[in-house]
Amino acid sequence: MGEKEILKRYEEQKKLIKATTPVPKNELPSQKEERLKSLLGSFEKFCKYYFPVFFDPATGGAEFGWFHKKAAKEIIENNNIFAVLEFPREHAKSVLSDIFMPLYLKAKGEVTGFVIASQSANKAKGLLADIQAQLESNQRYIYDFGEQYNFGNWSEQHFVTKDGTGFWAIGRRESPRGLREAEKRPNVLVIDDLDDDEEVKNDDLIQKSLDWLRGALIGAMAIKQRRIIMVGNRIAKKSILSHVVGDVEDDDPINEGITHIKVYALENPKTHKEDQSEKGVPAWKERYTRDDILKVMHQMGYRMAQRELFHKHIEIGKIFKPEWLIFERLPPLSSFEAIVTYNDPSFKDTKKNDYKAIMCVGRIGNKWYIIDCWVRQASRKSMVTAHYDQHEMLESSGAQVFKHWIEANFIQDMLMEDYVSESEERNYMMPIYPDDRNKPEKKGRIEGISVYFERGLIVINEKLRKSKDYQNFKEQLLGFPNAHDDAPDALEGAIFKLRESQRRNSNTPKTGGKRRSQRM
Repeated sequence: MGEKEILKRYEEQKKLIKATTPVPKNELPSQKEERLKSLLGSFEKFCKYYFPVFFDPATGGAEFGWFHKKAAKEIIENNNIFAVLEFPREHAKSVLSDIFMPLYLKAKGEVTGFVIASQSANKAKGLLADIQAQLESNQRYIYDFGEQYNFGNWSEQHFVTKDGTGFWAIGRRESPRGLREAEKRPNVLVIDDLDDDEEVKNDDLIQKSLDWLRGALIGAMAIKQRRIIMVGNRIAKKSILSHVVGDVEDDDPINEGITHIKVYALENPKTHKEDQSEKGVPAWKERYTRDDILKVMHQMGYRMAQRELFHKHIEIGKIFKPEWLIFERLPPLSSFEAIVTYNDPSFKDTKKNDYKAIMCVGRIGNKWYIIDCWVRQASRKSMVTAHYDQHEMLESSGAQVFKHWIEANFIQDMLMEDYVSESEERNYMMPIYPDDRNKPEKKGRIEGISVYFERGLIVINEKLRKSKDYQNFKEQLLGFPNAHDDAPDALEGAIFKLRESQRRNSNTPKTGGKRRSQRM
């Protein structure tokens, strides 16, 4: 965005603020005093009154969530705090920290200076402009707390209000030394989205940024009665935010002196722990429905949704490499020596809200072909319908030898009722067999098929390349072992059954003659 566009946006922002903050008319001094006492006594009332546009549903606003209230309470009641607010994307962490909190504290006379730091000077200046626009144009704030605009000392990266309070914007690793206005050092620091996608890949740069943050930046603040607020979401396992919190590894403790509030887009409403199952509800239920969250998760894709909404970093290609995925036009299905479909229903695990996955895989010689796949978070009915559809696709395409499998622990469950119901609609029962083997540990089983991908022995149907089901399969495969693993697990099951039939057939004496069979 160029300077003209930035200036235009700033002016439009000021107009909106001015238009939405009308002041009381004919208010008596005693009435104003009583009103201010009420507003300054409640952060929530204060924000709704001075920043009404942020709470208006017509403009996408909403009431505070539990985590906004908790963060505000911690910061307001403790004037010497280092708070890390690990909120998901689009959960108002910047609005709360960059606008609401400093202006509330300033109104209470508790701000000697304010600094906002971000990954670049330009981003920091953009964030500072939001609070600058409020100070310049918010009629209610000006009416109650006096003129803020200070002509001649009102630049985009550093300005000073009429009462002598300094405001600064600092980019990552810029020198903040000497920040002061007269004798006053800043005592409120907001560190907003300090991490970026490139720096988190470089451990040396992360360490330099940590040293800068803990040394020069915090060292430039007032020593007593200072509030430090860091906001962001965890875009990498070893990010700056992760190191500040302390729990870089799962079993690492939180650093002493840190007040950490971690929020997940979908949660258990009683414990506020992550819950992506069907029981999970939006953490910010005042603004989002469950369907809203699921929709954006699907738009982002699994890997990005886990990062942006649940603070989980999934490394692509840790075991399965993108360059190992080979696409080819399939040979006629009648030429396959054997074909299986393998269904991993995965509907009992209510903690993860796993995907249901059906992989259709065929064998010619020592090559395995992924003919079709169905990988979705969907109902049992949809899954069974998809399995029948794969069966009919194989029959209509001339496949000669094929068999359908499902994990044995599901076949005696209510799931079979769905297969029976589907058979009544289609006037036939699809033959389906239980895989009752005593399976080894899942991670090892799935990792074991990586050698086939690496050697080019697994080929993917060219027609699947752009399908949503294949995209889900790919994200799970490349994100393994940190992503959902239902589709790779179903693929391992299918390959195991094909190899098992290959070994059995190689040990069976030739008797002559050919017949079409669904049994292998």
